[in-house]
Amino acid sequence: MIYLQRKGENYMLKKKLVLLLMIVVGAFTLAGCQNKSPLTIWVGSESQAFYAEKMVEYVTLYNSTHSEPFPYDIVVKAVDSASAAATFLDDTDAGADIFTIPHDNLGKLITGSSSIAPITKQALLDQIASDNPAMFINVTKGVVGGTEYTFGVPYVAQSLVLYYNKQYITPTQAQTWEGILEAAVAANKQALSLTGSDGFNNSFLLLAREAETKATTLQLYVDANLENNYARGDDTIAKLKWGQRFFNHPNGARMPSDSGWEIELKNEISLSLIGGAWNFKAAQAALGSNLAITILPSFTLTEADAYGTIAAGTVFQSGSFTDAKMFVMKKTSDKLAYLEDIIMYLSSKEVQEESYVAAANLPAYKNAITEFEAMQLDNLETQLAIAQINMFEHGIPQPFGANSRFNVYYYQKGAPDLIVEILRNTNNAFSTDSAIMAQMVIVERVWKTGLKE
Repeated sequence: MIYLQRKGENYMLKKKLVLLLMIVVGAFTLAGCQNKSPLTIWVGSESQAFYAEKMVEYVTLYNSTHSEPFPYDIVVKAVDSASAAATFLDDTDAGADIFTIPHDNLGKLITGSSSIAPITKQALLDQIASDNPAMFINVTKGVVGGTEYTFGVPYVAQSLVLYYNKQYITPTQAQTWEGILEAAVAANKQALSLTGSDGFNNSFLLLAREAETKATTLQLYVDANLENNYARGDDTIAKLKWGQRFFNHPNGARMPSDSGWEIELKNEISLSLIGGAWNFKAAQAALGSNLAITILPSFTLTEADAYGTIAAGTVFQSGSFTDAKMFVMKKTSDKLAYLEDIIMYLSSKEVQEESYVAAANLPAYKNAITEFEAMQLDNLETQLAIAQINMFEHGIPQPFGANSRFNVYYYQKGAPDLIVEILRNTNNAFSTDSAIMAQMVIVERVWKTGLKE
């Protein structure tokens, strides 16, 4: 707490100094750049103030190390990162010089001849390679004209975690879905609420791996190939059988309802939630001092769940999509000569740590959990950060960035609804192994073709 207070005091002092610098630098650049269009940067609304201040610092540093002042005004604008790629493509000429995208949006930006520029500065390529886990490095790349390039620079990460009510669930119980169900039965509550039934928020079973070996037969667009999708493995069928029992238990998991998960947590209808960092404030408001956060739980198959080579007693660790947000550059920018140096600065591990403290952005930096001082604190924000980082070993980045069709086929052509039907056992139609298998054959076809038949 002392660290946060001191950090906050230092940050506020710095903020006042930066505001003074903004006036000085702004007046200076206005005189020198009034006939030039500004260099524009898009970041999420939660980050806009922080990165605006960092760009003032960057310009000050640039001017102190160059004989000529930085030649452009800089505008840092808040734009929803989930829709930034689409906004950019709607009017590329008016689009930002540097902007933030979730990594799985890369495909739509490199389709055809690509509307974004590859990273070519060796020092920045080296920073990407040294600072990021391998799974994030892989999703920065795309193929254009038969050649693979690095297009993105990770600087924020995220994954799904468990929010739970510690008044009813102990830390030990929170390690397994069976423990959470036990607590729910004892309190006559329901174990879990989902924030959504889509293929992202309801992916914890599909992406689950054997806890001991981390093995899975699931394939999702492996090697950026539509044909490399597989959803019929023995482990997949067994996981879904377990999930069907969990969702149909009277004290088990709840699909999204009209009441909404916030009400369900607040009114103690449900005792836990699978959610992302974007759900933190609402979960905190719902549970107050009873909120605790940890990684997604494991679960153990029973005789009722065993299938094929997957025996009763097999333990699975729930999975998550573990994603990166990254900076990309407009290919047609007249300021390209300056963009990579800016991105290198904004994505540095030092700035990522400052961003975590100032704007609660989870860093993409691979050693953040051990090296960042702010992650040694004992508070909910740290619990959230550490839980997300610890989920990295139990998840995969959304593998949809190489081709814009992947995202559409996985999310928008009905496959998530088919999986929900299995879990709900809609109309009692999925009570047999063969019925579940037949449904997953259709799911696999949708992933490959976008068609159910």
